[in-house]
Amino acid sequence: MRGRDALIRALLSMALAGAAARGACAAAASCESLRSFRLSGGEVSGAAMASDAQAGPYCRVTLRLRPSADSSIRSELWLPPPQRWNGKFQGVGNGGLAGDIPRDALAAGLRRGYATAATDTGHDNAAGVGRFALGHPEKIVDYGHRAIHVTALAGQAITTAYYARQPRHRYFVGCSQGGQEAMMEAQRYPADYDGIIAGDPDYHQTHHEVGAHLWVVNALYGDGGAVLGEREARLVGAAVDRACDALDGVADGVLEDPRRCDFDPAVLQCRGTDHDECLSAAQVRVVRRLWAGPDELAGAGYYPGLERGGEAGLWGGWIVARSPEENTHGALGLPFFRYFVYDDAHWDFRDFDFGHAPPQIDARLADAIDAVDPDLRPFAQRGGRLIHYHGYSDPDIPPRASIDYHDRVVALAGARGEATRVDGYYRLFMVPGMGHCGGGPGPNRFDMLAALERWVEQGAAPERIVATKFRDDDAQRGVLRTRPLCPYPRVARYRGRGSTDEARSFECRLPPRDAVEH
Repeated sequence: MRGRDALIRALLSMALAGAAARGACAAAASCESLRSFRLSGGEVSGAAMASDAQAGPYCRVTLRLRPSADSSIRSELWLPPPQRWNGKFQGVGNGGLAGDIPRDALAAGLRRGYATAATDTGHDNAAGVGRFALGHPEKIVDYGHRAIHVTALAGQAITTAYYARQPRHRYFVGCSQGGQEAMMEAQRYPADYDGIIAGDPDYHQTHHEVGAHLWVVNALYGDGGAVLGEREARLVGAAVDRACDALDGVADGVLEDPRRCDFDPAVLQCRGTDHDECLSAAQVRVVRRLWAGPDELAGAGYYPGLERGGEAGLWGGWIVARSPEENTHGALGLPFFRYFVYDDAHWDFRDFDFGHAPPQIDARLADAIDAVDPDLRPFAQRGGRLIHYHGYSDPDIPPRASIDYHDRVVALAGARGEATRVDGYYRLFMVPGMGHCGGGPGPNRFDMLAALERWVEQGAAPERIVATKFRDDDAQRGVLRTRPLCPYPRVARYRGRGSTDEARSFECRLPPRDAVEH
């Protein structure tokens, strides 16, 4: 598979080199002329001027890429007029099981002046989410990593032809599945981008499908499970806050580091006949399992559980749902098992064997969809910079999964005697109180791309990134508070003076030595 990927890179790089050579002595191409741009392993299917309400006119290029006989990858490239181009290229990522082109992300890049590219990763979900994988291993490869890669190469080649010069910097931005795509780019294709942002990444997808999606569905709806409603979510969230909110020195409804919280939901178990303000024994057991994760059945270290904090506002849909089909973990996870793993549209999650099935899934799918390699040296040696962030109250992808990856990168570098160099090219920012790629009670709006640009272009590594919490998450309603995000393992600590709603009242420090992680 790696040899075939090298061939794809060589073919598309020829197109990139040809475009660069033509651009050295030619004027910029017109939008319509890009229809005749030649790509090895694909073609330009359309090129025409379009308009964005905020950014104005731009050149919209549509592509069809075929790196394998069973590939049919739709990609788009949005090019601002030369006078508005910032001289840079940006790739943007997908969500869920992909299947469509993320045009909101394309528009966001365009509005910042980027030549911006995106892809559907080689399939659509018209026949049902995940059905594309049934009997199509090459489409799984496209989805897992190849589509993002060939889109980057083709997009950069066409960008060079359009502006008659190569982009001076190249960035990739993605969260969730887009975070997985970002990690794939840094690990497997280190020459594609100069700077990468990986948010809440589903980077260990085989383990995430088993250890989060299926684990949550099984805990809630399987034998011995118990459904949780909005009332139970509010009870748990309020109890967690009472027990742990002030551990960081500020009572604000946000746990700076939820790992220090050891709240046991047993205190909420019903004792009498009034069940309005308590949990049943089965519900207590479910909450414990959600926080503990699947290691009790899948084996120690298989995958972490969810963190405490933010339950009242963030469990809706992910945890609070009446059935597996209405549960977001179920909506994403069940198609994966039915079509990626078992080739059975009627497969029942109750049949899954957590003790024996996971290694078989790894053997079948890990190479195509897992981005777990902690060796970032090839990316770093090319001058690459990676910002990785994760919401500490993410109800989808367990936050400790990102911490685990960071620790493995540091451990590998330490074994080579290079541990102190890691933060020169890779930094993780945990976001207290943020849900999955946004939302939640904590400050959850921040500009990671501006921080990455300063790091790549000016050599200024991000020491803190200010995050903002707007009232009701609506910028028009004004700022509720700001707080610095700190490079892990540092955390934001109150200085003891000034408003606790202002970032300047906090500094980034290493956590207390006596902090206990659970």
